[in-house]
Amino acid sequence: MLVHSPRLVIALLSCLAIVSYGAPAKAQIPALPNLPDVPSPEEESLPSQEVLPEREPALPDETPLQIEQLPPDDVTGEITDVLDLEVCPPLADTSDVSFLATDIDVVGNTVLQTQIAEQVACYLGQEIQLSDLFNLRSRITKLYLDAGYITSGAFVPNNQDLTSGRVQIQVIEGEIEELQINGLTRLRQSYVRERLERAMATPFNQKDLERGLQLLQIDPVLARVNAELTAGNGPGKSLLILDLQEAETFHLSFSTDNYRSPSIGSAGVNLGLNISHPLGIGDSLTASYGITDGLNLYDATYSVPVNANNGTLRFRASNSDSEIVQDAFRDVGIRSETTTLSAGFRQPLVRKPAEEFALGLDFEWKRSRSFILDDIPFSFSLGPEEGRSQVSAVRFYQDWVKRSQSRVLAARSQFSVGLDILDATTNDSGIDGRFVSWLGQFQWIEQVSPKFLLLTRVGAQLTPDALLPIERFSLGGVGTVRGYSQNQLVADNAITGSVEFRIPVTKDPNKLQLTPFLEAGLGWNNQIPDPDPSFLASIGLGARWAVSPDLSVRLDYGIPLVDADDTGISLQENGLYFLVDYRPSF
Repeated sequence: MLVHSPRLVIALLSCLAIVSYGAPAKAQIPALPNLPDVPSPEEESLPSQEVLPEREPALPDETPLQIEQLPPDDVTGEITDVLDLEVCPPLADTSDVSFLATDIDVVGNTVLQTQIAEQVACYLGQEIQLSDLFNLRSRITKLYLDAGYITSGAFVPNNQDLTSGRVQIQVIEGEIEELQINGLTRLRQSYVRERLERAMATPFNQKDLERGLQLLQIDPVLARVNAELTAGNGPGKSLLILDLQEAETFHLSFSTDNYRSPSIGSAGVNLGLNISHPLGIGDSLTASYGITDGLNLYDATYSVPVNANNGTLRFRASNSDSEIVQDAFRDVGIRSETTTLSAGFRQPLVRKPAEEFALGLDFEWKRSRSFILDDIPFSFSLGPEEGRSQVSAVRFYQDWVKRSQSRVLAARSQFSVGLDILDATTNDSGIDGRFVSWLGQFQWIEQVSPKFLLLTRVGAQLTPDALLPIERFSLGGVGTVRGYSQNQLVADNAITGSVEFRIPVTKDPNKLQLTPFLEAGLGWNNQIPDPDPSFLASIGLGARWAVSPDLSVRLDYGIPLVDADDTGISLQENGLYFLVDYRPSF
Protein backbone atom coordinates (compact mmCIF):
# COMPACT_ATOMS: atom_id res chain seq x y z
CA MET A 1 0.00 0.00 0.00
CA LEU A 2 1.23 3.51 -0.74
CA VAL A 3 2.06 5.70 2.27
CA HIS A 4 0.11 8.92 2.75
CA SER A 5 2.16 11.87 1.47
CA PRO A 6 0.80 15.46 1.60
CA ARG A 7 3.53 16.58 -0.80
CA LEU A 8 2.46 13.99 -3.33
CA VAL A 9 -1.19 15.07 -3.09
CA ILE A 10 -0.22 18.75 -3.48
CA ALA A 11 2.00 17.93 -6.48
CA LEU A 12 -0.81 15.99 -8.12
CA LEU A 13 -3.31 18.80 -7.61
CA SER A 14 -0.81 21.34 -8.95
CA CYS A 15 -0.25 19.19 -12.03
CA LEU A 16 -4.01 19.05 -12.58
CA ALA A 17 -4.31 22.83 -12.25
CA ILE A 18 -1.57 23.41 -14.82
CA VAL A 19 -3.16 21.00 -17.30
CA SER A 20 -6.62 22.46 -16.75
CA TYR A 21 -5.53 26.08 -17.15
CA GLY A 22 -5.63 27.87 -20.50
CA ALA A 23 -6.31 26.10 -23.79
CA PRO A 24 -8.36 22.86 -23.76
CA ALA A 25 -5.42 20.50 -23.59
CA LYS A 26 -5.80 16.73 -23.65
CA ALA A 27 -5.14 15.28 -20.22
CA GLN A 28 -2.06 13.33 -21.20
CA ILE A 29 -0.35 14.68 -18.05
CA PRO A 30 3.18 15.40 -19.24
CA ALA A 31 4.17 15.60 -15.56
CA LEU A 32 3.04 12.00 -14.95
CA PRO A 33 6.55 10.50 -15.18
CA ASN A 34 7.39 12.56 -12.09
CA LEU A 35 4.55 10.86 -10.21
CA PRO A 36 5.33 7.17 -10.65
CA ASP A 37 3.31 6.06 -7.63
CA VAL A 38 -0.03 7.43 -8.80
CA PRO A 39 -2.21 4.36 -9.45
CA SER A 40 -4.04 4.13 -12.76
CA PRO A 41 -7.71 3.49 -11.95
CA GLU A 42 -8.16 1.59 -15.23
CA GLU A 43 -5.37 -0.84 -14.35
CA GLU A 44 -6.36 -1.17 -10.69
CA SER A 45 -9.92 -2.12 -11.63
CA LEU A 46 -8.97 -4.69 -14.26
CA PRO A 47 -10.90 -7.89 -13.51
CA SER A 48 -9.06 -11.04 -12.51
CA GLN A 49 -7.73 -13.00 -15.44
CA GLU A 50 -10.25 -15.62 -16.52
CA VAL A 51 -8.90 -19.11 -16.03
CA LEU A 52 -10.10 -22.32 -17.59
CA PRO A 53 -12.69 -24.00 -15.36
CA GLU A 54 -11.39 -26.87 -13.28
CA ARG A 55 -12.81 -30.28 -14.16
CA GLU A 56 -12.23 -33.39 -12.09
CA PRO A 57 -10.63 -36.29 -14.00
CA ALA A 58 -13.62 -38.54 -14.58
CA LEU A 59 -15.81 -39.65 -17.42
CA PRO A 60 -19.43 -38.51 -17.41
CA ASP A 61 -21.79 -40.90 -15.66
CA GLU A 62 -23.43 -43.38 -17.98
CA THR A 63 -27.13 -42.78 -18.37
CA PRO A 64 -29.10 -45.90 -17.39
CA LEU A 65 -30.69 -47.39 -20.52
CA GLN A 66 -33.10 -50.18 -19.68
CA ILE A 67 -33.65 -52.43 -22.67
CA GLU A 68 -36.71 -54.61 -22.62
CA GLN A 69 -36.45 -55.68 -26.24
CA LEU A 70 -34.17 -58.08 -28.10
CA PRO A 71 -34.10 -58.64 -31.84
CA PRO A 72 -37.42 -60.41 -32.58
CA ASP A 73 -37.18 -64.14 -33.22
CA ASP A 74 -39.11 -63.83 -36.45
CA VAL A 75 -36.40 -61.48 -37.71
CA THR A 76 -33.18 -63.05 -36.52
CA GLY A 77 -34.09 -66.67 -35.99
CA GLU A 78 -31.84 -68.83 -33.86
CA ILE A 79 -28.28 -67.50 -33.96
CA THR A 80 -25.89 -70.37 -34.60
CA ASP A 81 -22.42 -70.92 -33.26
CA VAL A 82 -20.77 -70.50 -36.67
CA LEU A 83 -20.22 -66.80 -36.09
CA ASP A 84 -16.52 -66.09 -36.33
CA LEU A 85 -16.94 -63.24 -38.78
CA GLU A 86 -13.21 -63.02 -39.48
CA VAL A 87 -13.16 -66.27 -41.47
CA CYS A 88 -15.56 -67.98 -43.83
CA PRO A 89 -17.47 -70.80 -42.10
CA PRO A 90 -17.31 -74.42 -43.27
CA LEU A 91 -20.15 -75.33 -45.61
CA ALA A 92 -22.64 -78.06 -44.86
CA ASP A 93 -22.22 -81.57 -46.26
CA THR A 94 -23.33 -81.37 -49.89
CA SER A 95 -24.48 -85.00 -49.89
CA ASP A 96 -27.88 -83.64 -48.91
CA VAL A 97 -29.98 -81.43 -51.12
CA SER A 98 -27.88 -78.45 -52.22
CA PHE A 99 -27.82 -75.78 -54.87
CA LEU A 100 -25.31 -73.51 -56.58
CA ALA A 101 -25.57 -69.97 -55.19
CA THR A 102 -25.07 -67.85 -58.29
CA ASP A 103 -26.66 -64.69 -56.89
CA ILE A 104 -27.26 -63.74 -53.24
CA ASP A 105 -29.20 -60.51 -52.93
CA VAL A 106 -29.32 -58.77 -49.52
CA VAL A 107 -32.07 -56.17 -49.48
CA GLY A 108 -33.24 -53.62 -46.93
CA ASN A 109 -29.82 -52.63 -45.56
CA THR A 110 -28.57 -49.05 -45.57
CA VAL A 111 -25.40 -49.57 -43.50
CA LEU A 112 -22.57 -52.13 -43.25
CA GLN A 113 -22.60 -52.71 -47.01
CA THR A 114 -18.92 -53.60 -47.20
CA GLN A 115 -19.04 -56.00 -44.25
CA ILE A 116 -22.17 -57.70 -45.58
CA ALA A 117 -20.58 -58.09 -49.02
CA GLU A 118 -17.59 -59.82 -47.40
CA GLN A 119 -19.89 -62.33 -45.70
CA VAL A 120 -21.87 -62.95 -48.88
CA ALA A 121 -18.63 -63.65 -50.75
CA CYS A 122 -18.06 -66.72 -48.54
CA TYR A 123 -21.12 -68.39 -50.09
CA LEU A 124 -21.36 -66.90 -53.56
CA GLY A 125 -20.54 -69.43 -56.29
CA GLN A 126 -20.54 -72.32 -53.80
CA GLU A 127 -22.71 -75.41 -53.52
CA ILE A 128 -24.68 -74.64 -50.38
CA GLN A 129 -27.66 -75.95 -48.44
CA LEU A 130 -30.52 -74.16 -46.76
CA SER A 131 -28.68 -74.42 -43.43
CA ASP A 132 -25.79 -72.47 -44.97
CA LEU A 133 -28.24 -69.77 -45.97
CA PHE A 134 -29.50 -69.59 -42.39
CA ASN A 135 -25.89 -69.30 -41.21
CA LEU A 136 -25.37 -66.36 -43.57
CA ARG A 137 -28.51 -64.72 -42.23
CA SER A 138 -27.19 -65.16 -38.66
CA ARG A 139 -23.80 -63.74 -39.58
CA ILE A 140 -25.42 -60.66 -41.10
CA THR A 141 -27.50 -60.25 -37.95
CA LYS A 142 -24.39 -60.52 -35.81
CA LEU A 143 -22.75 -57.79 -37.88
CA TYR A 144 -25.62 -55.52 -36.89
CA LEU A 145 -25.56 -56.55 -33.23
CA ASP A 146 -21.79 -56.09 -32.92
CA ALA A 147 -22.08 -52.60 -34.43
CA GLY A 148 -24.74 -51.61 -31.88
CA TYR A 149 -27.83 -52.05 -34.07
CA ILE A 150 -29.52 -54.18 -31.41
CA THR A 151 -33.02 -54.12 -32.94
CA SER A 152 -31.94 -54.92 -36.50
CA GLY A 153 -31.64 -58.35 -38.06
CA ALA A 154 -31.93 -60.48 -41.19
CA PHE A 155 -34.19 -63.33 -42.27
CA VAL A 156 -34.66 -65.59 -45.29
CA PRO A 157 -38.04 -64.96 -46.97
CA ASN A 158 -40.21 -68.01 -47.65
CA ASN A 159 -41.29 -69.36 -51.04
CA GLN A 160 -38.00 -68.87 -52.87
CA ASP A 161 -37.01 -71.08 -55.80
CA LEU A 162 -33.55 -72.07 -54.61
CA THR A 163 -32.90 -74.28 -57.64
CA SER A 164 -32.52 -71.15 -59.76
CA GLY A 165 -29.43 -70.21 -57.75
CA ARG A 166 -30.86 -66.78 -56.98
CA VAL A 167 -31.36 -66.19 -53.26
CA GLN A 168 -32.68 -63.20 -51.32
CA ILE A 169 -32.00 -62.28 -47.70
CA GLN A 170 -34.16 -59.57 -46.17
CA VAL A 171 -32.80 -57.12 -43.57
CA ILE A 172 -35.08 -55.25 -41.21
CA GLU A 173 -33.28 -52.27 -39.74
CA GLY A 174 -34.55 -51.17 -36.34
CA GLU A 175 -36.07 -47.79 -35.71
CA ILE A 176 -37.50 -45.81 -32.82
CA GLU A 177 -41.06 -45.15 -33.88
CA GLU A 178 -41.97 -43.02 -30.88
CA LEU A 179 -40.23 -40.94 -28.21
CA GLN A 180 -42.11 -40.41 -24.97
CA ILE A 181 -40.78 -37.69 -22.64
CA ASN A 182 -41.88 -37.45 -19.02
CA GLY A 183 -40.97 -35.03 -16.23
CA LEU A 184 -40.55 -31.70 -18.01
CA THR A 185 -42.34 -28.64 -16.66
CA ARG A 186 -40.58 -25.51 -17.95
CA LEU A 187 -38.23 -26.93 -20.56
CA ARG A 188 -39.84 -27.55 -23.92
CA GLN A 189 -39.87 -31.11 -25.25
CA SER A 190 -38.52 -29.86 -28.57
CA TYR A 191 -35.22 -29.05 -26.82
CA VAL A 192 -34.74 -32.73 -25.94
CA ARG A 193 -36.10 -34.10 -29.22
CA GLU A 194 -33.74 -31.98 -31.31
CA ARG A 195 -30.70 -33.14 -29.31
CA LEU A 196 -31.66 -36.81 -29.65
CA GLU A 197 -32.71 -36.63 -33.29
CA ARG A 198 -29.33 -37.77 -34.60
CA ALA A 199 -28.93 -40.37 -31.85
CA MET A 200 -32.32 -41.89 -32.78
CA ALA A 201 -31.72 -41.94 -36.52
CA THR A 202 -32.70 -45.03 -38.50
CA PRO A 203 -31.25 -47.61 -38.29
CA PHE A 204 -31.37 -47.34 -34.51
CA ASN A 205 -27.97 -47.78 -32.87
CA GLN A 206 -27.67 -48.39 -29.14
CA LYS A 207 -24.18 -46.85 -28.95
CA ASP A 208 -25.34 -43.65 -30.65
CA LEU A 209 -28.30 -43.40 -28.30
CA GLU A 210 -26.14 -43.91 -25.21
CA ARG A 211 -23.77 -41.14 -26.37
CA GLY A 212 -26.74 -38.86 -26.97
CA LEU A 213 -28.13 -39.64 -23.52
CA GLN A 214 -24.74 -38.93 -21.94
CA LEU A 215 -24.67 -35.51 -23.60
CA LEU A 216 -28.13 -34.87 -22.18
CA GLN A 217 -26.92 -36.01 -18.75
CA ILE A 218 -24.14 -33.39 -18.68
CA ASP A 219 -26.43 -30.66 -19.99
CA PRO A 220 -26.81 -28.16 -17.13
CA VAL A 221 -30.55 -27.75 -17.76
CA LEU A 222 -31.18 -31.37 -16.71
CA ALA A 223 -30.48 -32.95 -13.32
CA ARG A 224 -31.36 -36.56 -14.13
CA VAL A 225 -31.90 -38.64 -17.27
CA ASN A 226 -33.30 -42.18 -17.26
CA ALA A 227 -34.20 -44.07 -20.43
CA GLU A 228 -36.14 -47.22 -21.24
CA LEU A 229 -36.35 -48.97 -24.61
CA THR A 230 -39.35 -51.23 -25.17
CA ALA A 231 -40.83 -53.13 -28.10
CA GLY A 232 -42.91 -51.18 -30.55
CA ASN A 233 -45.65 -52.09 -33.00
CA GLY A 234 -43.79 -54.41 -35.31
CA PRO A 235 -40.48 -56.15 -36.02
CA GLY A 236 -37.52 -53.86 -35.34
CA LYS A 237 -39.67 -51.02 -34.04
CA SER A 238 -39.07 -49.56 -30.57
CA LEU A 239 -40.51 -47.10 -28.10
CA LEU A 240 -38.06 -44.89 -26.18
CA ILE A 241 -39.31 -43.58 -22.84
CA LEU A 242 -37.35 -40.80 -21.12
CA ASP A 243 -37.87 -39.88 -17.48
CA LEU A 244 -36.23 -36.50 -16.95
CA GLN A 245 -35.73 -34.16 -14.04
CA GLU A 246 -35.05 -30.53 -14.77
CA ALA A 247 -32.26 -28.72 -12.98
CA GLU A 248 -33.21 -26.06 -10.48
CA THR A 249 -34.55 -22.99 -12.21
CA PHE A 250 -33.02 -20.49 -9.80
CA HIS A 251 -29.43 -20.61 -8.57
CA LEU A 252 -28.27 -18.10 -5.98
CA SER A 253 -24.71 -17.53 -4.84
CA PHE A 254 -23.29 -15.42 -2.04
CA SER A 255 -19.57 -15.03 -1.53
CA THR A 256 -17.04 -12.85 0.18
CA ASP A 257 -13.37 -12.68 -0.75
CA ASN A 258 -10.37 -10.37 -0.94
CA TYR A 259 -9.54 -10.94 -4.60
CA ARG A 260 -9.67 -7.30 -5.79
CA SER A 261 -6.82 -4.80 -5.97
CA PRO A 262 -6.10 -3.15 -2.59
CA SER A 263 -6.25 0.25 -4.31
CA ILE A 264 -10.01 -0.14 -4.74
CA GLY A 265 -10.58 -2.28 -1.66
CA SER A 266 -9.51 -5.91 -1.76
CA ALA A 267 -12.27 -7.35 0.45
CA GLY A 268 -15.77 -7.45 -0.93
CA VAL A 269 -19.07 -9.23 -1.31
CA ASN A 270 -20.46 -10.84 -4.46
CA LEU A 271 -24.07 -11.77 -5.20
CA GLY A 272 -25.11 -13.91 -8.15
CA LEU A 273 -28.35 -15.13 -9.68
CA ASN A 274 -28.76 -17.63 -12.50
CA ILE A 275 -32.12 -18.40 -14.09
CA SER A 276 -32.08 -21.64 -16.06
CA HIS A 277 -34.14 -21.78 -19.29
CA PRO A 278 -36.41 -18.80 -18.51
CA LEU A 279 -38.00 -19.19 -21.97
CA GLY A 280 -37.98 -22.99 -21.85
CA ILE A 281 -35.54 -23.32 -24.75
CA GLY A 282 -32.34 -24.10 -22.85
CA ASP A 283 -31.44 -20.45 -22.45
CA SER A 284 -29.77 -18.96 -19.40
CA LEU A 285 -29.81 -15.57 -17.71
CA THR A 286 -27.07 -14.69 -15.23
CA ALA A 287 -26.73 -11.51 -13.20
CA SER A 288 -24.13 -10.60 -10.60
CA TYR A 289 -23.19 -7.71 -8.38
CA GLY A 290 -19.89 -7.16 -6.62
CA ILE A 291 -18.96 -4.49 -4.13
CA THR A 292 -15.82 -3.45 -2.25
CA ASP A 293 -14.89 -0.25 -0.46
CA GLY A 294 -14.10 1.34 -3.82
CA LEU A 295 -15.88 -0.79 -6.42
CA ASN A 296 -19.39 -1.40 -7.68
CA LEU A 297 -19.58 -4.01 -10.43
CA TYR A 298 -22.72 -5.04 -12.31
CA ASP A 299 -22.74 -7.85 -14.84
CA ALA A 300 -25.49 -9.57 -16.83
CA THR A 301 -25.23 -12.34 -19.42
CA TYR A 302 -27.90 -14.01 -21.54
CA SER A 303 -27.18 -17.07 -23.68
CA VAL A 304 -29.48 -19.07 -25.91
CA PRO A 305 -28.80 -22.23 -27.96
CA VAL A 306 -29.74 -21.96 -31.62
CA ASN A 307 -29.11 -25.49 -32.87
CA ALA A 308 -29.11 -29.07 -31.63
CA ASN A 309 -25.32 -29.18 -31.37
CA ASN A 310 -25.36 -26.43 -28.75
CA GLY A 311 -24.38 -23.57 -31.01
CA THR A 312 -25.02 -20.66 -28.66
CA LEU A 313 -25.60 -16.94 -28.96
CA ARG A 314 -24.32 -14.94 -26.00
CA PHE A 315 -24.92 -11.34 -24.98
CA ARG A 316 -23.19 -9.61 -22.08
CA ALA A 317 -23.30 -6.19 -20.44
CA SER A 318 -21.01 -5.09 -17.64
CA ASN A 319 -20.46 -1.84 -15.81
CA SER A 320 -18.03 -1.00 -13.04
CA ASP A 321 -17.51 2.16 -11.02
CA SER A 322 -14.30 2.22 -9.03
CA GLU A 323 -12.33 4.71 -6.98
CA ILE A 324 -8.92 4.66 -5.38
CA VAL A 325 -9.46 4.31 -1.63
CA GLN A 326 -5.87 4.14 -0.42
CA ASP A 327 -5.18 6.78 2.22
CA ALA A 328 -2.64 8.65 0.09
CA PHE A 329 -5.21 9.26 -2.67
CA ARG A 330 -8.63 9.01 -1.03
CA ASP A 331 -9.05 12.81 -0.90
CA VAL A 332 -7.89 13.29 -4.49
CA GLY A 333 -11.03 11.68 -5.92
CA ILE A 334 -9.39 9.31 -8.42
CA ARG A 335 -12.04 7.13 -9.98
CA SER A 336 -12.99 5.34 -13.20
CA GLU A 337 -16.06 4.06 -15.01
CA THR A 338 -15.86 1.07 -17.33
CA THR A 339 -18.64 -0.25 -19.55
CA THR A 340 -18.45 -3.43 -21.62
CA LEU A 341 -20.97 -4.70 -24.18
CA SER A 342 -20.42 -7.89 -26.14
CA ALA A 343 -22.23 -10.29 -28.43
CA GLY A 344 -20.92 -13.57 -29.76
CA PHE A 345 -21.56 -17.02 -31.13
CA ARG A 346 -19.94 -20.29 -30.05
CA GLN A 347 -20.28 -23.52 -32.04
CA PRO A 348 -18.96 -26.93 -30.94
CA LEU A 349 -17.54 -28.83 -33.90
CA VAL A 350 -16.67 -31.95 -31.90
CA ARG A 351 -19.03 -32.78 -29.07
CA LYS A 352 -18.61 -36.04 -27.21
CA PRO A 353 -19.18 -36.98 -23.57
CA ALA A 354 -15.43 -36.86 -22.89
CA GLU A 355 -14.26 -34.32 -25.49
CA GLU A 356 -15.34 -31.03 -27.00
CA PHE A 357 -13.82 -28.67 -29.54
CA ALA A 358 -15.55 -25.40 -30.33
CA LEU A 359 -15.01 -22.19 -32.27
CA GLY A 360 -16.34 -18.82 -31.21
CA LEU A 361 -16.52 -15.27 -32.50
CA ASP A 362 -17.27 -12.28 -30.26
CA PHE A 363 -17.60 -8.58 -30.86
CA GLU A 364 -16.81 -6.47 -27.81
CA TRP A 365 -17.18 -2.76 -27.20
CA LYS A 366 -15.42 -1.43 -24.14
CA ARG A 367 -15.15 2.10 -22.79
CA SER A 368 -13.26 3.35 -19.76
CA ARG A 369 -13.23 6.87 -18.37
CA SER A 370 -11.00 8.07 -15.54
CA PHE A 371 -11.45 11.16 -13.40
CA ILE A 372 -9.71 13.19 -10.74
CA LEU A 373 -11.42 15.31 -8.10
CA ASP A 374 -14.40 13.01 -8.76
CA ASP A 375 -15.59 14.50 -12.06
CA ILE A 376 -12.67 16.05 -13.97
CA PRO A 377 -11.54 13.80 -16.89
CA PHE A 378 -7.91 12.89 -16.44
CA SER A 379 -5.47 10.49 -18.13
CA PHE A 380 -3.17 8.62 -15.80
CA SER A 381 -1.19 6.87 -18.54
CA LEU A 382 -0.32 7.21 -22.20
CA GLY A 383 -3.05 6.27 -24.65
CA PRO A 384 -6.31 7.42 -23.08
CA GLU A 385 -7.37 10.89 -24.18
CA GLU A 386 -8.88 13.19 -21.57
CA GLY A 387 -9.36 10.15 -19.41
CA ARG A 388 -11.26 8.19 -22.06
CA SER A 389 -10.18 4.98 -23.75
CA GLN A 390 -12.44 2.98 -26.00
CA VAL A 391 -12.00 -0.35 -27.77
CA SER A 392 -14.08 -2.07 -30.47
CA ALA A 393 -12.62 -5.55 -30.87
CA VAL A 394 -13.38 -8.75 -32.72
CA ARG A 395 -12.25 -11.84 -30.83
CA PHE A 396 -11.94 -15.25 -32.48
CA TYR A 397 -11.36 -18.12 -30.07
CA GLN A 398 -11.00 -21.87 -29.98
CA ASP A 399 -11.86 -24.07 -26.98
CA TRP A 400 -10.80 -27.68 -26.46
CA VAL A 401 -11.22 -30.03 -23.53
CA LYS A 402 -10.65 -33.76 -23.21
CA ARG A 403 -10.95 -35.81 -20.06
CA SER A 404 -10.55 -39.38 -18.91
CA GLN A 405 -10.69 -41.18 -15.58
CA SER A 406 -7.25 -39.86 -14.63
CA ARG A 407 -6.60 -36.75 -16.73
CA VAL A 408 -8.09 -33.51 -17.99
CA LEU A 409 -6.52 -31.51 -20.81
CA ALA A 410 -7.98 -28.14 -21.72
CA ALA A 411 -6.82 -25.31 -23.96
CA ARG A 412 -8.13 -21.98 -25.16
CA SER A 413 -6.71 -19.71 -27.85
CA GLN A 414 -8.05 -16.25 -28.63
CA PHE A 415 -7.07 -13.78 -31.34
CA SER A 416 -8.23 -10.19 -30.88
CA VAL A 417 -8.24 -7.38 -33.42
CA GLY A 418 -9.01 -3.82 -32.36
CA LEU A 419 -10.96 -1.97 -35.05
CA ASP A 420 -11.19 1.75 -35.79
CA ILE A 421 -14.99 1.83 -35.52
CA LEU A 422 -17.62 3.04 -33.04
CA ASP A 423 -15.44 5.90 -31.85
CA ALA A 424 -12.54 3.68 -30.81
CA THR A 425 -9.58 5.56 -29.34
CA THR A 426 -7.04 6.59 -32.00
CA ASN A 427 -4.06 8.88 -31.52
CA ASP A 428 -0.49 9.48 -32.62
CA SER A 429 1.10 7.97 -29.52
CA GLY A 430 0.83 4.43 -30.86
CA ILE A 431 -1.16 3.37 -27.80
CA ASP A 432 -4.77 3.20 -28.91
CA GLY A 433 -7.65 0.92 -29.84
CA ARG A 434 -6.02 -0.43 -33.01
CA PHE A 435 -4.15 -3.59 -32.11
CA VAL A 436 -3.69 -7.31 -32.63
CA SER A 437 -3.16 -9.66 -29.71
CA TRP A 438 -3.22 -13.35 -28.85
CA LEU A 439 -4.29 -14.84 -25.54
CA GLY A 440 -3.59 -18.50 -24.81
CA GLN A 441 -4.31 -20.80 -21.89
CA PHE A 442 -3.51 -24.43 -21.23
CA GLN A 443 -4.51 -26.60 -18.29
CA TRP A 444 -3.41 -30.12 -17.35
CA ILE A 445 -5.02 -31.90 -14.41
CA GLU A 446 -3.63 -35.32 -13.54
CA GLN A 447 -4.75 -37.86 -10.94
CA VAL A 448 -1.21 -38.90 -10.04
CA SER A 449 -2.47 -41.36 -7.41
CA PRO A 450 -5.83 -42.32 -5.94
CA LYS A 451 -5.43 -39.43 -3.48
CA PHE A 452 -3.21 -36.80 -5.09
CA LEU A 453 -4.22 -34.43 -7.85
CA LEU A 454 -1.78 -32.31 -9.87
CA LEU A 455 -2.90 -29.08 -11.56
CA THR A 456 -0.69 -27.29 -14.07
CA ARG A 457 -1.63 -24.05 -15.80
CA VAL A 458 0.11 -21.92 -18.40
CA GLY A 459 -1.20 -18.62 -19.76
CA ALA A 460 0.16 -15.95 -22.07
CA GLN A 461 -0.75 -12.76 -23.88
CA LEU A 462 1.39 -11.71 -26.83
CA THR A 463 1.04 -8.64 -29.03
CA PRO A 464 3.25 -6.56 -31.35
CA ASP A 465 1.36 -3.41 -30.33
CA ALA A 466 1.27 -1.07 -27.36
CA LEU A 467 -2.09 -1.59 -25.68
CA LEU A 468 -4.49 0.63 -23.83
CA PRO A 469 -4.67 -0.13 -20.09
CA ILE A 470 -8.05 -1.90 -20.45
CA GLU A 471 -6.48 -4.44 -22.85
CA ARG A 472 -3.33 -5.23 -20.89
CA PHE A 473 -2.61 -8.44 -19.00
CA SER A 474 -2.41 -8.31 -15.22
CA LEU A 475 -0.22 -10.46 -12.98
CA GLY A 476 -0.50 -10.86 -9.25
CA GLY A 477 -3.17 -12.30 -7.01
CA VAL A 478 -5.47 -15.29 -7.31
CA GLY A 479 -5.52 -16.70 -10.84
CA THR A 480 -1.94 -15.75 -11.71
CA VAL A 481 0.71 -15.31 -8.99
CA ARG A 482 -0.50 -15.51 -5.40
CA GLY A 483 1.69 -13.79 -2.83
CA TYR A 484 1.35 -10.42 -4.56
CA SER A 485 -1.40 -7.84 -4.72
CA GLN A 486 -4.05 -8.22 -7.38
CA ASN A 487 -2.85 -6.47 -10.56
CA GLN A 488 0.62 -5.99 -9.07
CA LEU A 489 2.04 -6.01 -12.60
CA VAL A 490 0.17 -4.88 -15.73
CA ALA A 491 1.80 -5.19 -19.16
CA ASP A 492 1.19 -5.55 -22.89
CA ASN A 493 2.75 -9.02 -22.96
CA ALA A 494 2.84 -11.60 -20.22
CA ILE A 495 3.51 -15.26 -19.53
CA THR A 496 2.36 -17.00 -16.37
CA GLY A 497 2.46 -20.54 -15.06
CA SER A 498 1.52 -22.46 -11.93
CA VAL A 499 1.85 -25.93 -10.46
CA GLU A 500 -0.45 -26.99 -7.64
CA PHE A 501 -1.09 -30.20 -5.73
CA ARG A 502 -4.40 -31.19 -4.15
CA ILE A 503 -3.75 -33.36 -1.10
CA PRO A 504 -6.80 -34.69 0.79
CA VAL A 505 -6.54 -34.82 4.58
CA THR A 506 -9.88 -36.50 5.26
CA LYS A 507 -11.38 -39.84 4.27
CA ASP A 508 -13.58 -38.06 1.78
CA PRO A 509 -10.97 -36.70 -0.68
CA ASN A 510 -13.16 -33.71 -1.55
CA LYS A 511 -13.95 -32.66 2.04
CA LEU A 512 -10.70 -30.98 3.05
CA GLN A 513 -7.64 -30.53 0.85
CA LEU A 514 -4.25 -28.91 1.26
CA THR A 515 -2.94 -27.19 -1.87
CA PRO A 516 0.79 -26.38 -2.01
CA PHE A 517 1.64 -24.32 -5.09
CA LEU A 518 4.43 -22.69 -7.08
CA GLU A 519 3.58 -19.79 -9.41
CA ALA A 520 5.47 -17.32 -11.59
CA GLY A 521 4.83 -14.66 -14.21
CA LEU A 522 6.74 -12.34 -16.52
CA GLY A 523 5.47 -9.15 -18.16
CA TRP A 524 6.91 -6.65 -20.64
CA ASN A 525 5.75 -3.72 -22.75
CA ASN A 526 6.26 -2.73 -26.37
CA GLN A 527 6.54 1.05 -26.07
CA ILE A 528 6.45 2.28 -22.51
CA PRO A 529 9.06 1.07 -19.98
CA ASP A 530 8.67 -2.44 -18.65
CA PRO A 531 7.09 -2.80 -15.22
CA ASP A 532 9.45 -2.96 -12.25
CA PRO A 533 9.70 -5.69 -11.21
CA SER A 534 8.84 -7.43 -14.46
CA PHE A 535 9.07 -10.93 -12.98
CA LEU A 536 7.02 -12.34 -10.11
CA ALA A 537 7.35 -15.72 -8.41
CA SER A 538 5.92 -17.27 -5.28
CA ILE A 539 5.44 -20.44 -3.32
CA GLY A 540 2.63 -21.07 -0.92
CA LEU A 541 0.05 -23.29 0.69
CA GLY A 542 -3.71 -23.26 0.47
CA ALA A 543 -6.65 -25.14 1.91
CA ARG A 544 -10.04 -25.99 0.44
CA TRP A 545 -12.83 -27.03 2.78
CA ALA A 546 -16.22 -28.27 1.59
CA VAL A 547 -18.15 -27.46 4.76
CA SER A 548 -21.39 -28.72 3.22
CA PRO A 549 -22.80 -29.26 -0.27
CA ASP A 550 -23.81 -25.58 -0.23
CA LEU A 551 -20.88 -23.96 1.59
CA SER A 552 -17.17 -23.96 0.77
CA VAL A 553 -14.18 -22.10 2.17
CA ARG A 554 -10.83 -21.46 0.52
CA LEU A 555 -7.65 -20.01 2.02
CA ASP A 556 -4.34 -19.32 0.25
CA TYR A 557 -1.07 -17.99 1.60
CA GLY A 558 1.65 -17.03 -0.85
CA ILE A 559 5.25 -16.11 -0.12
CA PRO A 560 6.76 -13.78 -2.75
CA LEU A 561 10.18 -14.80 -4.04
CA VAL A 562 10.81 -11.46 -5.79
CA ASP A 563 10.59 -8.18 -3.91
CA ALA A 564 7.87 -5.76 -4.99
CA ASP A 565 6.58 -2.43 -3.75
CA ASP A 566 3.83 -4.00 -1.67
CA THR A 567 4.01 -2.67 1.87
CA GLY A 568 0.34 -2.35 2.81
CA ILE A 569 -1.35 -3.84 5.83
CA SER A 570 -4.26 -5.65 4.18
CA LEU A 571 -4.42 -9.44 4.22
CA GLN A 572 -3.88 -9.61 0.47
CA GLU A 573 -0.81 -7.37 0.56
CA ASN A 574 0.60 -9.76 3.14
CA GLY A 575 0.01 -12.79 0.94
CA LEU A 576 -3.24 -14.11 2.45
CA TYR A 577 -6.37 -14.68 0.37
CA PHE A 578 -9.76 -15.99 1.44
CA LEU A 579 -13.02 -17.01 -0.18
CA VAL A 580 -16.28 -18.06 1.47
CA ASP A 581 -18.81 -19.27 -1.09
CA TYR A 582 -22.43 -20.15 -0.29
CA ARG A 583 -24.75 -21.58 -2.94
CA PRO A 584 -28.06 -22.57 -1.34
CA SER A 585 -30.15 -25.39 -2.78
CA PHE A 586 -33.87 -25.02 -3.38
